[in-house]
Parts: sequence; C-alpha cells; structure tokens
Amino acid sequence: MIKIRGLILCAVLCTAVLLTGCSTKVSHKSPEAVVKSLISAYQNQEEDAVKKCFGLDSDKKADEGVQKEIDYNLKYFKAHEAKKVKFEKANVLGTVDKKELVYVWYNYEVNIKKEIQKVPALSFYFVKEKDKKYYVVLAKDVTDEMSQASREEYTKFVKTEEYKEYEKEYEAFIRKNPKYENSLQNKFKELSR
Repeated sequence: MIKIRGLILCAVLCTAVLLTGCSTKVSHKSPEAVVKSLISAYQNQEEDAVKKCFGLDSDKKADEGVQKEIDYNLKYFKAHEAKKVKFEKANVLGTVDKKELVYVWYNYEVNIKKEIQKVPALSFYFVKEKDKKYYVVLAKDVTDEMSQASREEYTKFVKTEEYKEYEKEYEAFIRKNPKYENSLQNKFKELSR
C-alpha cells in the first residue's frame, strides 16, 4: 500500500513538473542579467517573465502600447524557430539619466539544412535600478536624451573589436544562408496576421 501511494505521489509530482515546463528564471541582480533574462523570456515565449523583466505585474493586463511591444518581440523570436539562444557577451555601454545602456550579443541556434547553425544577434536596452533591482526600460519610456545617448554609444561601439567580430560572424552566416533574412521576414509576417 505504501509503495502504491509513493508511486502515485511520484506520478503526480512528475506530471506537475512536465505541465509547468521549464520557465525562464528572471534575474534582477545586474543590468546585463535582466537583459539576458528578457531575451530568454522572449525565446521561451513566456510573457509573464517578459513582464517581470520590465517590472510589470504579470497578473495585470499591460496597456496597449506595451502589449504591442511585447507581442512584436515574442513573434520576432518565434519567427526564428530557434531551439535556444546562447549568450556570447553583454556589457554596459554608457549611462544617461541614471539609466544604463546595455548591449547583449547572443546567437539563435536554428536548424538549417539539417544542422544547427548560429545566427548572431545584437540587442540594446536601457536598464533602470529600483530598490536594488534592475529592470529593462520599456520603449515608450525612452526619452529623446536617452535616444541621442544610445546613438552616440552605438557609433563608438561599432568601432570596437567586439562589434567587428560580431559583424564578421553575421556576414559569414548570411553568405552561407543568403535566403535566411527573407525567410525570417515571411515567417514574421505570417505570425503577425
């Protein structure tokens, strides 16, 4: 009887784990960590985790503009049909109005021509600190001053060895897969209908 109860309990726990899936753990410990959490949440199609990265209540409905931003990025990541994303580098490029501009280089790992290939990608986000935790700044909250600062930092960044390395890898991927960008656009349009 005890063995049967143990087996039933084990089956219930296993079912619970399988139904919850592998959820994205959101880290607010550093600007780079929260940006990586956001990218992972988009990759895993976990809207609640995305909202947590922005400091939004995942139980409440986001306003229309914010929801459009979230939906757009969820669809964009889904269009890649990546098995996972792998992070290469992340760093703070600069600070403006107490908000840090973070870049993250990651690779979508996609199955093309029966092999897993890395699609290099760069993303830039502003991050703010609140109560010793970091949160990604929503696009609607990026000021003109922040936009100007990000353009200036990007201009400096494209002259770095890191960017040149990224660009070299991206160009090599596109030479090997010249139709990838068009295919991605078509998949994204299909998801957006």
